[in-house]
Amino acid sequence: MRLNVLLLLVSAFLQPAIADVQGQWQHGVSTFDEFKYGPDFEHFDYANPDAPKGGTLVLPVEYHFTGFTPYLPSGFPAIGAAMPGMLYDGLFVRANDEAFSVYGNLARRVKFADDLSEVVVQLHPGAYWHDRVPITAMDVKFTFDHVLQKSTSGIRSALSIIESIEVQGELEVLFRFKRVGGLNKNSFANPAIYINILPEHYWRTRDLTKNTLEPPLGSGPYRIADYALGKFLLYERVTDYWGRDIAVHRGRHNFDYIRYEIYRDATIAREALRKGLLDYRIERDPYVWRTGYNIPAREKGWLVMRQNNYKVGSGFQRALVFNTRRDKLADVRVREALTIAFDFEWTNRVIYDGFHSRAESYFSGTDLAARGLPGGAELAMLKPFREQLGRQVFTQPIGIQNTVGGHRDDLLRARELLAEAGWTVRDGRLVDAAGEAFEMEFLTLSANDKRTLLPFMTQLSRLGIASNIRLVDSAQFLSRLREFDFDALLNSMPFGYPPGGELRSYFSSQVANIPNTANLTGISSPVVDTLVSEVLGARRKEHLITASRALDRVLLWGYYLIPIIGIQQPRAVYWDKFGRPAIDAEYITSFPDTWWWDDARAARIR
Repeated sequence: MRLNVLLLLVSAFLQPAIADVQGQWQHGVSTFDEFKYGPDFEHFDYANPDAPKGGTLVLPVEYHFTGFTPYLPSGFPAIGAAMPGMLYDGLFVRANDEAFSVYGNLARRVKFADDLSEVVVQLHPGAYWHDRVPITAMDVKFTFDHVLQKSTSGIRSALSIIESIEVQGELEVLFRFKRVGGLNKNSFANPAIYINILPEHYWRTRDLTKNTLEPPLGSGPYRIADYALGKFLLYERVTDYWGRDIAVHRGRHNFDYIRYEIYRDATIAREALRKGLLDYRIERDPYVWRTGYNIPAREKGWLVMRQNNYKVGSGFQRALVFNTRRDKLADVRVREALTIAFDFEWTNRVIYDGFHSRAESYFSGTDLAARGLPGGAELAMLKPFREQLGRQVFTQPIGIQNTVGGHRDDLLRARELLAEAGWTVRDGRLVDAAGEAFEMEFLTLSANDKRTLLPFMTQLSRLGIASNIRLVDSAQFLSRLREFDFDALLNSMPFGYPPGGELRSYFSSQVANIPNTANLTGISSPVVDTLVSEVLGARRKEHLITASRALDRVLLWGYYLIPIIGIQQPRAVYWDKFGRPAIDAEYITSFPDTWWWDDARAARIR
């Protein structure tokens, strides 16, 4: 979701507003009970409350949507093709200049029980749907009930702490939490900011389990104005949006129209931007970033290249994920051997022109990343699991980042590990005791993945492993993921900072064998489950760091994936048609919701 070290929100010129203690009303949710913005703040510092409204912003999207029904476990809903919070409002809004706080959106205020066993959410009395029907607690309950029962397993897992939801009045809803071990305020707030509240009165007469091409009723700052499957999706600003004057929205949502053009091919999208058919694009190709935009428009200052802020996450922008449900990949020694064989340094130097730095941990670039040998509080947390964990967890520092691959000694070590696991080379092929060959298939949606996979396949051949790339369309890809029909694939794995319920989605044994799970690796470990609970239950920053480092260490020594690229700050290319606030939010650059159309700038671009 990314990397520079994430910082706590402490500075000489900031005096954080200390939240009320548990059991009292708060205007948002803060993991460690510190807010930058007090209950009476007027707008976020990074938003211009006087920003003009108008203009059309044209953006690319990489996949085609298949319908408008939210939370379907299959397909690509159009809602996911847009920025969050456009069509639907959620209970909370993230503050882009803080790491640990969210503020009320539909939620006017919240009140946690002293023991965090429950929270009451009180809604804004003036919130309404686009048809002017008031938004009520029944809508909130209806949405969360549906998500917990019918949505993808990843979302359900992130919200698995919820035991029950009760309507206590027209504008109050009570969430009760399971005592699952691992519970803090972030355990609720982090997944809740991604839940779009749905209109119960609208969906009551429609089937939320089936795809629809009828643009749905929303509550957010935009509504769907037009679309064409496989081509575009157009949103228009709602001029009488209920939340336009509350603090979290003041100065945001400034474009009259936002149009998403569908480009499945990055090269075509890039050319469309250079020709002026698109306004803004994130460039992920290092060669193109360095040389692909050296055109006259850039020399004239019309085309701008900048690196945006994105410090609210960790995890992996790119990792090679192993499916440990496969017998040949169930042995950790096999996975370690494959990891050693991956030559990141060569791939980065030759394929990516030295553009990337390797992800060294699951929380790479943050203070949550494991380092050196475990000691102090981390060692104390790991000691009860000494029998379940490998000896090296306690005796050797984390070493994935130090493997250089491709060199003779590394491949010899990989071969030794494979031999220990029962695999030997016979007639140039790696085989088991029964003579069955070790073969690897890499599943992918994108031909661009070949650049990373082909050099790795060359290394595997030196170990006697035959491999191939299976390029499939999106429908086949989703079908094979549901059935766990893959050996390995390149995938992203973003975590929030601080990490939230997504950790259960990726690592919980409860979802390891459920279709549509985010736990693609198939991790099923009581130790990992316990450490995830420790992370999610941290109520002090020190405990969060300790638990995260312990979890990171155990996952790294499990060799469930090959870390490649950490979450990076996005590199944006855009036509200089826009106004921007004077302050760029430290943790997330607030594009497009705080930018605005500038007629004078746009007029000079020909």
